[in-house]
Amino acid sequence: MRPAPGHRCGLGRLGLAPLALVAAVLPAGCGSGPAQPRDVPIVLYLVDTLRADRLGAWGYDRETSPALDALAEESVVFEQAYAPAPWTLPSVASLLTSTHLCEHGVVVERMKLDPALTTLAERLASVGFRTASFYNNWFVGKIAGLDRGYEVRGHRKILDNVRAPDVQGWLDEVGATPFLLYLHTIEPHDPPIAPERHVARLGAPVSQEERDRYQAARARYGELIEEDWYRKRPRGSLDYSFEIGETLKELGELPYLDTLYDASVLHADENLQAVVEVLKARGVWDEAIFVFLSDHGDEFGERGRWSHQHSVYEELVRVPLLIHFPGGEFGGQRHREAVSLVDVMPTLFDYLGRSELCEGCRGESLLPLLRGEARDPGVVVPAMRIDRRTYYRPWEEQRGSVNVVVREGAWKGIWNVEHDSLELYELELDPAERTDVAAQDPARARRLRDEARAWFEACGAARRTPDSVEELDPESREQLRSLGYLD
Repeated sequence: MRPAPGHRCGLGRLGLAPLALVAAVLPAGCGSGPAQPRDVPIVLYLVDTLRADRLGAWGYDRETSPALDALAEESVVFEQAYAPAPWTLPSVASLLTSTHLCEHGVVVERMKLDPALTTLAERLASVGFRTASFYNNWFVGKIAGLDRGYEVRGHRKILDNVRAPDVQGWLDEVGATPFLLYLHTIEPHDPPIAPERHVARLGAPVSQEERDRYQAARARYGELIEEDWYRKRPRGSLDYSFEIGETLKELGELPYLDTLYDASVLHADENLQAVVEVLKARGVWDEAIFVFLSDHGDEFGERGRWSHQHSVYEELVRVPLLIHFPGGEFGGQRHREAVSLVDVMPTLFDYLGRSELCEGCRGESLLPLLRGEARDPGVVVPAMRIDRRTYYRPWEEQRGSVNVVVREGAWKGIWNVEHDSLELYELELDPAERTDVAAQDPARARRLRDEARAWFEACGAARRTPDSVEELDPESREQLRSLGYLD
C-alpha cells in the first residue's frame, strides 16, 4: 500500500506514517520534477458549485460546456476527482494549502486559516511569482485568510461576474514575469446566474415569478437548517425537521431547477472561453499551466435534500479537474483513478521543479500517473465532511455530522464517525450510490472502516488551531447574505 519513493508529498493515501511524523519520513522536497526550476505562469480557474456530471467531457448529454469539452480534448482529464469537502470554505482552504479540513480546521465562517499554514500564493510569491486573485465568493478572500499572498485581490459581487477584462488588465501589468492567477467564479451557485438566452437554449423559459418562488423556498430551507448555528445554540436545540421536510417537498415540485442550473453552467462555460481567448491573445496560453476545477457540487433532491454541505455522496464531492500543461504536454489523457484537490498544489510544484516549496503538503504529485509510472493506487481518503452549521434530524440520525470518504479501486466507503458505521458502494455498478452493500461484503467494509478511522485519528493529531473572528465586518456580512449564508 506504500507508494514508490518520490511519489508522495504527504498523507493522501493510507498505510503511511502518522501525520505527526510526516516531516521525519518525507524526502526533502516531494515529486520528480526537473533538476532545475522552470517557472511558468499558473492559472487556477474555479467554478463554484459545479457538478462533474453536468459537463459533456464527464458524460453529460446536454450541451452545457462546449468550450470546456473542446479544452478537455487537449488536456488531462481526471474523471474521478474529489473536492476535499462538500462546500466552499473548507474545500478551498484545503486546495490552497494541500491539507485536509481535519487538520486546517477552517470548517465554519468566522474561522481564519492558521497564519503558520502557508498558502499556494504565499509560497509562489516567496520565489518571485506575481500573484492575483479575482473572485465572487467572499469565503475565498479575507474573511478566512485565503487572500494571503496575493498582491492584487479583486472581489466582485455575486451578480457581477469575474470578467475577461480583469484578466487582460492584470496581464498587461505583469508582462512576462511568472505569475499565479486565481479566478473563482460563481455562476451555478445559488442563486443561479442564468441569462434567459441560455435558459431558452436548454429548455422552456423560466419566469421571474418562478425564479422568485425558488429563491423564497431555498432561503427558507437555509434558515431552518442553520437556525441554531446563527443563534449560537447547540445543533438540534430546536428541531425544525417537519418544516424542513415540507420545504424540501416544495422544492422537489419545481420542474425547472435543472434547466436553471444547466443554463448557469453554460454561462460559466461562455465566461471561461472569454478568459482562455485573453490568455491566448496575450501569448500566455502555450506557456502556462491551466487548471480548471470546482470546489464542490450540488444536490437537486436526489436524496431528498437541496444545496450542498450535508453529505459526501458523489453529487456533492465529485468535481471536474482538468489540467492543460504548457505546449499541450500529456494532452488527451483521461484517468479514472480517484484523486483529490489536495493533490493540485504538489502537482504544480513538482512540474515547476520546486518540490521544496511543498513542505507540509498532504496531497501527492499526479505527474508520475501522467508519465505512466507503475504505482499501487492503494486506499485513498479524498474527501470528508465536518458539519457544525446545519441540522436535520433524519440525516443526523443516519450519518451524523462527520463523514470520511475512503476509496479503493471501484469501491467507495463512507465512514460515519459518530455512529462508527460504514456505507459501502461499488461505483461502477452503482454510480448513484443507491445500494449500500456493506452487509453483503462485511470484511471489506470492516477493513475500510478501520483504515478510515486510523487516517482520521492521525489527521486529528496534526490539527491546527484556526484564528476566530467573533464579529463580521458589514461588507463581509452583506456578501455572505447574498450567497444565502446569513438570514
